[in-house]
Amino acid sequence: MTATRPPSVGLPRPPVAPEPPSARTVALVRTLASPLLAWQAAQLRRSTPRLAEPGVASHGGAGLGFSRLRLLIVGDSSAAGVGAADPALTLAPLLAEALSRRISETEMGLTRVSWQLVARTGVSSNTALPMMAAQQLDPADVLVTVLGVNDVLEQTPAGRWLANLDAIRSHAKHRAKVRFTVHCAPPRMDLMQFVPQPLRWLMGAQASRLDSALRSHVRHAYRRSRFVLPFDPTTESIDHWLAVDRFHPNEALYARWAEALADHIEYDLTQNPAQGAVLPTGFTPSAWASLQDDDVESGDSRFGALG
Repeated sequence: MTATRPPSVGLPRPPVAPEPPSARTVALVRTLASPLLAWQAAQLRRSTPRLAEPGVASHGGAGLGFSRLRLLIVGDSSAAGVGAADPALTLAPLLAEALSRRISETEMGLTRVSWQLVARTGVSSNTALPMMAAQQLDPADVLVTVLGVNDVLEQTPAGRWLANLDAIRSHAKHRAKVRFTVHCAPPRMDLMQFVPQPLRWLMGAQASRLDSALRSHVRHAYRRSRFVLPFDPTTESIDHWLAVDRFHPNEALYARWAEALADHIEYDLTQNPAQGAVLPTGFTPSAWASLQDDDVESGDSRFGALG
């Protein structure tokens, strides 16, 4: 039986994802509106400010005490913190801090959470693996991928998107000994009001197809899940949550992202032992030490139902 994940306290639920249009419909719109789409894309590129990466360190940590949890974060410009002015207020350090705070409040006591960031502006699932292969990867317990936007722009087919994510996960498992994987879902690009129609519809359709494929792909996976950022631009002011380019998160949305993702990961690591969850290799023996080992058969996802 698949566990039900409780929503993050105080955070809005993400908007319900629509059913993706068929590949034939998307191809037809792309063909019929090709000249207009090309013009709109060019106009959008010219009008959107180019924001620099804030220079987030490739390694870091948060908290005091034993290092019990290690994160490997792989992704694009959002993983690299574009949209934030302060490197300390980006996803990787904020996520480590949020997880350290949560674990330190349990019987395990003071806990340090370390992280390694492998991210670059413009990276898609097609280029993330070569980027990882060129880096020295430290041992890690949890892999977080932040990919999808550039796959939408590159029109990556859903099948290749899933194969790429599988390869990234396998690479992380082989080189960093990762045991848990969380894939951040592509954003709802159909809700980006500053993008003109029909370009917005096409980008939204492609994002929806990738997200739908990911949802199905990990539904019954073992120690692998999909995470959806709780942000709805149709009901929340983009001026409060997005950077000046209206595309990347600002520091406030990075903070929300980190808190919600920390809830997601903490829930995965503290499942009832009867459900077969396993703590990362860095955890020391505790009341949770009776959790089962890697020989547990796959079955339903230990990450729960994510919608």
